[in-house]
Formats: sequence, C-alpha cells, structure tokens
Amino acid sequence: MASIEPPSSVPPFVIAAVLVPFLVLGGLDTKALGQSGGSSHDSLAQAQSVQFGDAKRAHLWRVGAWGGVNALGGLALVWASSRSAQSTRWHFGAMSAGWGLVNAGIAAGGLLASGPPPAEPGPLLAAERQFHDVLLLNLGLNVAYSAVGATMLGASHYGVDNVGRWRGFGTSLILQGAGLLVLDGIAFWASRGRLASLLDAGVQLSMRPAPTGLALTLQF
Repeated sequence: MASIEPPSSVPPFVIAAVLVPFLVLGGLDTKALGQSGGSSHDSLAQAQSVQFGDAKRAHLWRVGAWGGVNALGGLALVWASSRSAQSTRWHFGAMSAGWGLVNAGIAAGGLLASGPPPAEPGPLLAAERQFHDVLLLNLGLNVAYSAVGATMLGASHYGVDNVGRWRGFGTSLILQGAGLLVLDGIAFWASRGRLASLLDAGVQLSMRPAPTGLALTLQF
C-alpha cells in the first residue's frame, strides 16, 4: 500500500477549527468511528464480491445460450440442406454448429469450474482485473473473426473453388464474431464499472498526530 504525505503538517489552528465542533457536540468517539469504517469497508467488499460472481455467471449463461442456439440452428440447416445443391447454406450451418458447440462447451466448463469469488478487497480486485483483461482480449479476437469472415466472403467473388463453402463459412464467421462482440462488450463495460468502484474504495485518507499539528496521509 503506497502513501502520499504532504511536506508539512496541518497548523494547530486548523485542527482546533475542525475538532472544536465535535467537542461542543459531545466529543468524538474515534474508536467507534474506526469500527464503523472497518465494518462498512468489509460489507462493501462482500457486496462487490457477490456482484462480481453474479455478473460472471450471467455472462457465461449468455454465451452458453448463444452457443446452444447456434449449435441447434446450424445442425438443423445441415440436416435440411444438400451439401452439393445448397452448398452455401450447408457450410453456413456446419460452421455455425461447430462454433455453437465450442461456445456452449466453454460456457459449461466455466460454470462448473467457477467457485465463489474472493471476498477480500485485494484478491477481489485481482480477479476482477483478470476478468476485465480476458474480455478485452476476446473483444479483439471477435473483431478478427468477423474480419476473416468478411475476407472469405469477399474472396468468394474472385473465382475461388467451391464458392458455396467460402460464402457459407465467411458469413458464419461474421455472425459469430458480431454476436460474441456484443456479449463480451456488455460484460466488459460492466466489469469496467465494477473495477472503478473497487479502485475508488481502496483509496483512503487518514490523519495522524504530528509534532506541530496533524499529518494527512493518502493511502491506496
């Protein structure tokens, strides 16, 4: 934990101006204030831990649902299409089904492996930051998936062999990248908000006696 201290202490008359109203009103119970501050800090960390766990599970459920829809829809297209006569639709369904199964498997594995998030501020901040960074990486990959799909779709107009495969695969990649971009984007912006709250909660301003007055310390 780092601390920043001003080069000089607060003058005595400033201390008096701050403390006199408390003395007039009946005194300042510093022990009670300290206990209250610690209790509220722990309660805030526990609430943020629950919020983080719920958000992570909700994201995995959304990804799993997206994967399930694509797997079922893709398999239905493959079953209802002719690979030779309806090549574009068949390959679109095959690629969508494959992506759907992968996404559903990743989501299921994440849900089964996820335990309760840490309730301590430090470990919770680290877990939230890791989740945030993984989502940021996924956003970049999602854009890349759509870019590859668009390239394949464009290349299908330039005399490639098996045009239907290029168009079906390319269109499916664009759809998968766009869908995951939306899902990961929702989770990413929510994670940014929680991360900012955790960082704000970790900044504390404290006072301690000094030889000529009162020293202020900013801890984070």
